[in-house]
Amino acid sequence: MEQIHFSLLSLFLCFLLKDVKSQSENGTIIVELNVFSGRPNPVARMIKRPIQRLLASNNQWRGSILNEGLGYRGFTIYDMDNATETKVLAGGSDISIENQLLEWSNIPRDVKLHCHERIRGAYVSKMNNRNQTNRCEQVSSETTYEPLKWNSNRFVRRWNNCYNYGNDIITNTFAQPGRANNYRIQTMDGPSVQFGAELDGLIRIEAPTSCVPEPNGNLVALVIWPGNDYHFFRLDENGLFSHKPGRTDARNIDNSGQLISDPRTADRGPYTVFQCFMETEPDVVYIQ
Repeated sequence: MEQIHFSLLSLFLCFLLKDVKSQSENGTIIVELNVFSGRPNPVARMIKRPIQRLLASNNQWRGSILNEGLGYRGFTIYDMDNATETKVLAGGSDISIENQLLEWSNIPRDVKLHCHERIRGAYVSKMNNRNQTNRCEQVSSETTYEPLKWNSNRFVRRWNNCYNYGNDIITNTFAQPGRANNYRIQTMDGPSVQFGAELDGLIRIEAPTSCVPEPNGNLVALVIWPGNDYHFFRLDENGLFSHKPGRTDARNIDNSGQLISDPRTADRGPYTVFQCFMETEPDVVYIQ
């Protein structure tokens, strides 16, 4: 008799646990589409089970944080049965999950189109960066990024510019391309500055692909602010570029505060014209 009671109790507990699990799987999840600035974001109440299955289908999104800026930034997913289970799906982190969540969301058509375009754009950008990384081998120069060499002494910082820094030569003359060879830049354009640098011993090298070319010596990049100024970036042994804008500190970031892997794609402010890459060697080049 006791065995029958135990069996019935066990069966009852099994049904109870199954019912609890079913309620948990069919509980409520709130999905917030992070897209608006002034108005509250659109939210949707959804059944937990399909969302859990969707999120479990891919792990690329895990640990992501919401994108910054205006427009589509991603999704925040709130588990109403467990406040600690809030998840963030950053825009562009998983195109398949994001598109499915958009289809389940009841939002205006133009907002949905905007979100799809941002997701697609992030995906294309990610693929391009991946292809670029896979396609290009890292190149480097012999120069070492040593900002203190140029920044700690006020006199050195003030009287040596980007041309000095690019050639890794301290002259304390605010050196100019061609001046050591009695050449003066008449027109502030790419060919004129390049010619002066070539007189000093620098050699132009071509970049037939989107990759940074491999130099025989050290590598610099010449860019132009049309009609106003020139600037040189320098490739260092770590595979990244650095530069010294005028009388200011040497640095290894662009105008947006990003490390510089290629001056052609860096934020260069008004220096909108990329002229060329050039080879330079401190033992060969003479600047003044």
